[in-house]
Amino acid sequence: MEFSLPRGLRDISPEDSESFEIIRAAFTETCGIFDYKLMEPSSLELLETMEAKSGPGIRDEIYFFKDKSGRELGLRFDLTVGITRYVASKRELSPPVRIGSFASVWRYDEPQYGKYRWFYQWDVELFGHSNPEADAEVIEFSSRLFQKLGTRPRISIGSRKILEAYIRNNLRITEEAKILDAMRAVDKLAKKNFEQIVAEYPSSFSREQFRKLVDFVKLAGDSSKVATALWENGLDAGTLLPIVDSLHSRGIVDVELNLSIVRGIDYYTDMVFEAYDRDNPRLGALCGGGRYDSLPSVYGRSDLAATGVAGGVERAMLAVNLSKSSPERIFVAAAGSDAGLRLKATSIAAELRAEGISAQSDIAGRSLRKILEAQSAAGAKAVVIVGERELATNSVKVKWMSTGEEELVPTSELRTRFKNIDSLVFSQGKEN
Repeated sequence: MEFSLPRGLRDISPEDSESFEIIRAAFTETCGIFDYKLMEPSSLELLETMEAKSGPGIRDEIYFFKDKSGRELGLRFDLTVGITRYVASKRELSPPVRIGSFASVWRYDEPQYGKYRWFYQWDVELFGHSNPEADAEVIEFSSRLFQKLGTRPRISIGSRKILEAYIRNNLRITEEAKILDAMRAVDKLAKKNFEQIVAEYPSSFSREQFRKLVDFVKLAGDSSKVATALWENGLDAGTLLPIVDSLHSRGIVDVELNLSIVRGIDYYTDMVFEAYDRDNPRLGALCGGGRYDSLPSVYGRSDLAATGVAGGVERAMLAVNLSKSSPERIFVAAAGSDAGLRLKATSIAAELRAEGISAQSDIAGRSLRKILEAQSAAGAKAVVIVGERELATNSVKVKWMSTGEEELVPTSELRTRFKNIDSLVFSQGKEN
């Protein structure tokens, strides 16, 4: 019988886990620099809570089920909803409230390159006042994080408020549901062709209306040029220009305005943005976010504005060249089958680990020759050989695997001898 995982799910290998930890460490460090406090929201939410803002259509995009008591629950599809619910319940917190999280989420999307149904996200949310400086801060956070990982993303900023104004005033679409459908249609332009999208929303907008909308969202590039084009369409880019100015003052200059950026989740209210890797555009957005002032009010906090960003960890792994050097491992082996020698080898390996040195001893009863062959192939730094003659003088033999050289080292000096060896070293391979 063959056992396999459902399509879109996968196991995370030891190699990928190491890359995960590199990204987690960079994210945690960036949170510390920006003073974002870490937490993790519940992996399960009441389905009615998830539908409160996203609507009943969210059922098509998530995993949900009934528990043994009959309650309808859903696996979290992002971290924003849970973090917002948590912060809204903590009235003792004084704004601004900065929260970060690194955890897995589930979505019933169609699997594709760099995208899975179970995946990890990093996420930061800033609650407090609604202003351009807050929006610029989360964008700067994203840029600094990817700089730390070894790449410089291009930041594309849009506005759902400006897009909604165009749909209302220029296309004469005024029903709320149809406006949202038009925005969702724009968000699908990178995934589907014009005819497919028009066929998907036959009662929300006409072919001609969508043609005009597609032409409008082609507005992208330098902020001043886009602002002029918006003004010519009777629209105001005033909410976006202060964000761009703030980013420039922070040293974030690879920024464009792009009206096709709308994000697919309906709780966004104005500014939205995405970051793309110039070297690998096929990946799609490395991260995305925006302002969502209406979501806290769902949880009874109309006094709380919010903005945030989240990125897929798997996509970050594909975007940056994470090279991991092999651990500088020490192996301790007995020179023979004597039980006392094997016990001593086990004891020495444990003492080295207690000092933070990566060390292991044999558990398979192999001969010393087999151990040396295996450790040479595995790239061990050294093999400590525990023999009766050496132990009689309270010493062990150390064989350095790269050169084959051997030396006698007193057991009392062994830990000091290896103390300068880093047990685990990571390096980042892509230059800034």
